[in-house]
Amino acid sequence: MKLKKIKINTIYVFIILLVGVLLNIYYETNSLYREELQRIDTNLYKTVKNIPFYLGKNYNFQGMNQNSYNENQILETSKKLIDIAHINEVDYLYTIIIENNMPTYTSIGGASEEYLEYFKNKDLSQFYWFTFEDVEDDSIEKTINMFNNEDIVYLNSSDNLDKYRSIYLISSSEDGRKYISGADMTITNLNKLIFKKISYQILHTLLLLLLLLLFILIISKNMKEQKKIRENFIKSISYDALTGVLKRKEGIERLNKIIKPLPFEKKQIFLGLFDIMDMTYINEEFGTKIGDDMIKKLADVLKMTFRETDEIIRLSGDQFLVTLKEPSTNQTIKQLEERFESSLKKYDFSNKRELHITVRKVFLKWDDKTDLNTMLRVLFEKLRIIKGNTEKEIALMEFDIQRGLHNNEFVVYYQPKVNITTKNIEFEALMRWNHKKEGLISPTKFISIAEKSSLIISLTEFLIKQVKKDIKFLKTKVSVNISPTHFNREFFLEEMLEKYDNLDGIEFELTEDNFIDEVDNSIKKIEILKSKGVNFLIDDFGTGYSSLSSLAKLPITTLKIDRSFVVNMFKTHRDMNVIKTIIQLGQNLDLKIVVEGVEEIKEINLLADLGVSIFQGYYFGKPEKLEIVLEKLKDKTYLTKLKNEAL
Repeated sequence: MKLKKIKINTIYVFIILLVGVLLNIYYETNSLYREELQRIDTNLYKTVKNIPFYLGKNYNFQGMNQNSYNENQILETSKKLIDIAHINEVDYLYTIIIENNMPTYTSIGGASEEYLEYFKNKDLSQFYWFTFEDVEDDSIEKTINMFNNEDIVYLNSSDNLDKYRSIYLISSSEDGRKYISGADMTITNLNKLIFKKISYQILHTLLLLLLLLLFILIISKNMKEQKKIRENFIKSISYDALTGVLKRKEGIERLNKIIKPLPFEKKQIFLGLFDIMDMTYINEEFGTKIGDDMIKKLADVLKMTFRETDEIIRLSGDQFLVTLKEPSTNQTIKQLEERFESSLKKYDFSNKRELHITVRKVFLKWDDKTDLNTMLRVLFEKLRIIKGNTEKEIALMEFDIQRGLHNNEFVVYYQPKVNITTKNIEFEALMRWNHKKEGLISPTKFISIAEKSSLIISLTEFLIKQVKKDIKFLKTKVSVNISPTHFNREFFLEEMLEKYDNLDGIEFELTEDNFIDEVDNSIKKIEILKSKGVNFLIDDFGTGYSSLSSLAKLPITTLKIDRSFVVNMFKTHRDMNVIKTIIQLGQNLDLKIVVEGVEEIKEINLLADLGVSIFQGYYFGKPEKLEIVLEKLKDKTYLTKLKNEAL
């Protein structure tokens, strides 16, 4: 009995000594690191704040590119930085801009032997206009974020040469070009100093750790501990990486285990099904990164709303299933819905974009006489019914649209259409609803409602009148979308002629749905309006069912190829052949071809080789408000990529 007591005390002493050694090493390491880091940071800041003085405030400027400075100017700038770095005992000095969403060096000089050799050999590629990606720098995202959020940042980073302690200081040229003045010091010497001073403690700690490891290995032979390790591993692969909740397969398996004993235990369970409304619109309008962010935040709201004992399962995409085990006594479905709505209101989905997210939800109380598949089918059916607008919801939305028009909540955004041959820029006008309570609402939500009533006429009237005002400033052609429902109304033509005495510069975009049923009547309308100066474009061509004979009759000027074909043209011969056919068809009919949704230079290069000159998409610019568009026209922002990319 005494022997056991001695063993236990020895273990306690061993643990206490180990903890003491580790704490001492931790304290010494941190103390030394802080002292050295403070010295380095002070010296870096003192040096970097003078870079604009040495290089000149206008060294970096709007529109600069790799040809802005000649060889002598680049070497002269680098020589200045090398001298300053040497005097101040700094390893590297540089300036950085953001070009094509990538940090790019516009000057650099260093006191290291390597950079002195570069300078001696006049290796300009090491001194001017190379990117973080070129040198495998791991701080790309931090650097980009700094331009938007901070004025000064200290950070540790690394590239293909070394690891560094760096300072970034935001500066601005007189023309408003933001750039970073930066300085680096390698942290190799710092690490050596720390290692030298604590090597003795580390040696002893390693011995202690080896003993501890041996002790752990002996304990790990215990079968119960091995089982626990396996369970933890299984748990780690059971949860969704994006949201941190259970994956579908593992969640359904766990749910089956929960419901299996229910008929015998007489316990209550509620199931809740949730999904985000207009998820497709969010991804298309703001990108999948924002879409993923919305999904994560919905998961966070669910975690905030429900207990840790409740199971949250990500079924697919933006769809979640929640299992509430043994809810509070007499808790009702209405109370659960109110609890979720309360959490949703408290949580900020996206202040920066002012994007309102609507979550559909449905709850069911578990029926122990029904199997899981049946219950899920009922949930999905109820959610499907919620997704369909009831007459009451339609009426409320129509009323809200009227209120929004009265209160000037609707705004017009403009997206450029760039002719890469003539450098001419035209625009498409796109309507947005900036709801006073719900933020930015998807057009796919309110246009379909407006088309069921005369509200589509009011919305089109607002759009055209606003474009007539804005076109005076844009000084180029602007196209507006005309709903098939509106275009096919009996008095559409009379309405256009009576309301608008002048539609100069305005073009109407129609889809194939506009004239699929009444081609002759459509031709008549188009011809009369065309005589008044209104050109017509066919939008999303190739996604409808219009015949070639009908197309040949239509007095249109332009075909717009839908983004869906562009996305897949590198993947399937079918989509590539469709695009080639449409281009050939347009050329044969003497029509302009516009390709929508271009996002990459390789798409433009390929389509340009096929004879396309006009492009619209995020590569050149997203839809934006008039004042932003006018500023970009003034600065020739839309044409910048034409200069920087080989088309």
